[in-house]
Amino acid sequence: MWGYEGRDVSTGVHDPLYATVLILTSSEAKVAIVSWDVCEFQSPWLRKQVGELGIPHLLLCSTHTHGGPDLLQADFPSAEKPLLRIVEERILGAIREAQAGAFPAYISAGAGSIQLGYNRIQRDREGLGITWFENPERIPFGPVDPTVGVIRIKDNTGRIRAVLVHYACHAVVLGPENRLISADYPGATTKAVEEAIGPGAYCMFIQGASGDINPLFLARSPDVDQNFAMVDKMGRTLAGEVTETLERMDKAPGKSESLRAACDTIVVPNRWDKEKKLTLGVASVLLNAEIGIVSLPGESFIELQRTLRARAELPYTFLFGCTDNSYQDWPDYYLPDIQSAAHAGYGASDSTEAGLGAGEQLVNAGLIQLFTMRGMFRDKPWRPPAKSF
Repeated sequence: MWGYEGRDVSTGVHDPLYATVLILTSSEAKVAIVSWDVCEFQSPWLRKQVGELGIPHLLLCSTHTHGGPDLLQADFPSAEKPLLRIVEERILGAIREAQAGAFPAYISAGAGSIQLGYNRIQRDREGLGITWFENPERIPFGPVDPTVGVIRIKDNTGRIRAVLVHYACHAVVLGPENRLISADYPGATTKAVEEAIGPGAYCMFIQGASGDINPLFLARSPDVDQNFAMVDKMGRTLAGEVTETLERMDKAPGKSESLRAACDTIVVPNRWDKEKKLTLGVASVLLNAEIGIVSLPGESFIELQRTLRARAELPYTFLFGCTDNSYQDWPDYYLPDIQSAAHAGYGASDSTEAGLGAGEQLVNAGLIQLFTMRGMFRDKPWRPPAKSF
């Protein structure tokens, strides 16, 4: 299993893991978004295969469940067909199926709000970042981002075909003692949303900037049933906010006006070895000139998400975390903001190799992509006409 150090092999499967695919196509762009129940995932092989299908942009989004398998087990189930290749082939099959089932889509977005997480890095009186992996009293430490992002996709009959749920919280309701394969609360959320919106519709969970955010629901009981009841409770609580948000959204079908996408990489120093460099990717999607997506690798800290939303100047902006978006390195594992790095704490000063400010550099690159796709930069110097009062 993957996600906690020193854990033994799994003893069984509690709930299945899914890869769910959404392909968006316009005359200007084509993007495949994959939501896959695993802690983290990179696949140069899959990226090459998808490119050969005529899809230039692939966002491999991990829900970041800590109840999933270690995909790098080269000899499981056999050396001839390791687990990683089995997963890659099944995801490629889903992408082909999604591509074959394309339909005219009408897209809209909404936002709910509920705090289901706490910031696990708290500063002490000296300003040091002290990490709280456990929070049995459910103290709502901050800062967090309680926003529940919803992207709704309807077909030309007005039927909901897909719902993307965006939320920033570590998928660690199940603790390090858990030995059962599980999608954790993202799996419970998608299941409950699909039950609410009816048959024939898919729900995809997209992990936000959850690097320093743990759930307030922490299942640490020796009773397995009690632990999974808590997983289900958090998942259904989040799903309830999603369905309420869908009910509040405009009943109109949505828009089908434009889709643009951009991808780039930046080179940053290794934080601990100045002789080494990391190449990190940033890919952005702009839907109908009002829904912005910026995807980053690794586990971004929540301040990066808050900064992106505040500066994007769009009705709806989403930071997709834990996303493999190009041929790139991985920050191993966290992308802290500069201020968090200064105060230290787990993921801010260890478990990361990205140089200081790499997170902000990626956010800035994503903002440039969004503003460029909106046509807000000129290729020659200019300024709006002056006014006199």
